[in-house]
Amino acid sequence: MVARRLATSRGQRSLQAMSETIAVRVEPGETLSEIAIRHGVTVEQLQEWNRIEEADYVQAGQRIVVHNAAVAPSWNEATDPWDALLGGALVVAALLFLFRRKRQAPTSSPDTGVRSPKKAPHRPEPKSAAALRTPAPPANAGEQWVRSVLARRYRDWPLLNDVLLPSGGGTAQIDHILISPAGVFVIETKDMGGWIFASPGQQRWTQTLPAGRWSRMMGIKSRRFHFYNPLRQNEGHARALVKLGIVNPREIRPVAVFVGEAEMKTGEKFVGFEEHEEKAKLFTSWRMRGVVCMSLRELRRYIAFSVRAPSGPSLTRERMEAIRSKIATAAIPMTAETHARHVEFARSAERASWQ
Repeated sequence: MVARRLATSRGQRSLQAMSETIAVRVEPGETLSEIAIRHGVTVEQLQEWNRIEEADYVQAGQRIVVHNAAVAPSWNEATDPWDALLGGALVVAALLFLFRRKRQAPTSSPDTGVRSPKKAPHRPEPKSAAALRTPAPPANAGEQWVRSVLARRYRDWPLLNDVLLPSGGGTAQIDHILISPAGVFVIETKDMGGWIFASPGQQRWTQTLPAGRWSRMMGIKSRRFHFYNPLRQNEGHARALVKLGIVNPREIRPVAVFVGEAEMKTGEKFVGFEEHEEKAKLFTSWRMRGVVCMSLRELRRYIAFSVRAPSGPSLTRERMEAIRSKIATAAIPMTAETHARHVEFARSAERASWQ
């Protein structure tokens, strides 16, 4: 009788947990379809509930409301500690079973039970030939979002994405190059959330994210990640275009844009659009430093400001097309091999700058 009541109460808690409204936070790299599958709903329902127009992109840290979600009760909601222990034991047992089954996988044919003959050893083709035919990894969600917005909003201007150029004995990978009458915008995209602790002159910036529930139980209140200063990174991209003779310093406009829900936390003031433009008139090298935009809306404001600025270069249609043609000629084809070489070069250069 007691066991029956215990089973009934557990079943009621499970039913209550299977049909409730919850709010989830999007993890970095997570898509809307993954959230829908995890909670037993459709992508269209999530779009309708959260008023999301583009289903192929959600921001890291974004709050998503899920109605009638199929979720299990959390650790804090469990009234019986044996439920949590039993669930953990079942998970461990399942993992051990899968691991053992993988190690003891039979070599016989599943249809006849006859042991298959040994195959001739595979001789892979040379690494360079195989890699040249393998495409490079696709751009992340943030870069894809910026690409789609720029292509849709500035249809009359040439736009190049994921451009690989020779630079300083290695390569420079530029996320987006927008060629406008106001100049050539060299755009570095950062898809990040949390707090960003930074100053323009620092080599490394710090991203701080709130810790998860288990980390907080262990006394860890936040997670920190260091990344290279995107202003310095983009300054190298701009100088690569100048050294190749594609543009002159007056025509270049580097900009780093954050497309997640990141918030800048710094005591040192970043130079605004107007002040940056005034200093760029006096010092040629100042133009290379670039500006920081904390959203796509701010990036559009900066582009509009540059178009209206009287000190802009006012590129003609012929000059814009000539710049696009020079970039296409100098660009290195993006393959798995060239991408791997660029990543190794970038990491070695970053390590050298930190020493």
